[in-house]
Amino acid sequence: MDILITLIIFVAGFIAGALVFRNNAAKSEQIVKDALELAAKAEAEAKELTAKVKKTRKRTSTKK
Repeated sequence: MDILITLIIFVAGFIAGALVFRNNAAKSEQIVKDALELAAKAEAEAKELTAKVKKTRKRTSTKK
């Protein structure tokens, strides 16, 4: 009887663990997707600012 109870608890724990893992995997997938979008926006903004700086920079001549 003790083995049966132990087996039932083990199976119930395994099922509960699988459900928690699935829930957390979905949440972490959404977090990663949001982070990738923010990284793409930040990269585009950095390129835009770099292009703006290159246009406004004046070159100084080095005459000797």
